[in-house]
Amino acid sequence: MSFTSDYYIGDKDQYLIETPYGKGLITKTRTQNDSNKPSIQEIRLLEWEKAAQVSNISSRRPTILYSTTKYESVSPKLGDDVMTPYGRGTIIQEVSVRLLNKGKVDPITNEPLGERKLIKYHVQITSWKLAGRSRVKCYLFANQVKVVRKKTLMEMNAEERVEFAMKQKKGASILFAEKKYQTALNVYAGCIEAVRYIQHDMNNDNECRADLIDVMVTCSNNAATCCIQLKQWEEAFKYAKNALILLTALFGKRGGKIHSILNKDNGHCDAKLFGEWRIKSRIIMATALFEKEGYDLALEELRLAREHISYYVAGDGTSKEGDSDYKAAKASVSRIRNQEREIMRLKSKITEKKKEVLKIERARAQAMFRETKQEAVQANGSSVTEEQSSFTESTNNVPKAKTESSQNSKETSIKKKVSFAANLEETREIQEEEEEEDPWYEEHIEAIIVLGLGALAFGSFLFARKSLR
Repeated sequence: MSFTSDYYIGDKDQYLIETPYGKGLITKTRTQNDSNKPSIQEIRLLEWEKAAQVSNISSRRPTILYSTTKYESVSPKLGDDVMTPYGRGTIIQEVSVRLLNKGKVDPITNEPLGERKLIKYHVQITSWKLAGRSRVKCYLFANQVKVVRKKTLMEMNAEERVEFAMKQKKGASILFAEKKYQTALNVYAGCIEAVRYIQHDMNNDNECRADLIDVMVTCSNNAATCCIQLKQWEEAFKYAKNALILLTALFGKRGGKIHSILNKDNGHCDAKLFGEWRIKSRIIMATALFEKEGYDLALEELRLAREHISYYVAGDGTSKEGDSDYKAAKASVSRIRNQEREIMRLKSKITEKKKEVLKIERARAQAMFRETKQEAVQANGSSVTEEQSSFTESTNNVPKAKTESSQNSKETSIKKKVSFAANLEETREIQEEEEEEDPWYEEHIEAIIVLGLGALAFGSFLFARKSLR
């Protein structure tokens, strides 16, 4: 029986009892000054409070019954915390016992006692601490156990918190199998929070620390998987990253006591710890990065995952036949190969998406530069048209010869102004035309002819005079 509401600070072990008003919880026991008088018990009436909640009757304070009567304990059930003559424990099993009572008679009625059935409770004592994972268990009758309230997280020590988280994890796995991802995520997150801030001391053994790592890694990876199903990409990345950090730290402490306990007692071989679990974390991180358009980072995570695969499938981490963990490693390697196929599918998906994005970006860039080129061509055409129209209007009253020469020179000047040609070929033609200038003698052709005729006549005159002599 579990309660989540707050309690008064009182007795360390608070008993659940049956009262005339329903089930109650003894929160505090007060002794009177007179030792002959019985102690007074403060009893919180749980069923009254539940009925008030159903009837929408709000109450700031709990309903308290003060009584000196010693009421009987509630009937124990599987999973209840109980107080026994040997300390506090938990009921882990109920066993039915038959009593034949042959030859015995009832001392009051003098009638023979027939067969009777009684219930024995298999109780695991939690207040005792033994070396390793040893636990004290005993079988007790109902009159030897009294049900007490379960501890809150604040009241639990490190071992109790880890044990609580491991039990909750089993329930969350059932919810995940039923595809109740949000509920499963809430339970996994609760397990992580229950053990996140454990304060270790000398009383915490290595088994507790190993179980803590087991719970933190598995719950973080499973919570990340739930987030992937719910499309909560940032939360998935954080949970998977948390698991990967713990596994990386453990990888650096290989061969230590905690690593050995995880291998031998918890049954986790290295191929599972540093191969399967790390690969799972990186696949989840790559998926989250891909959905957030971090394609290069996602591919890098997949590359690192492939390195883990090569190490534990065909590398130095491969277990050989005859090793103590050979069977477990073989089963883990089989799961790793399935993860490898998942990695290849995800890598192909990321690569195709990356190519699509690059193609879209190139098309966008080409469209931008193509538009600029068209605007330049339109600007060139409009400027030449305007110059030609103004030139035509200004040459209407000029003689034909001068008009043609001036028109040629005008066209040359127009071409010189067009410095932003559409392509290099046009620019090169303009430069070549600029370099071709008119010959120097075209403007003085008539004077040269006159000088030539004069020189010819003078030469003829000299020749005739010489012949007469």
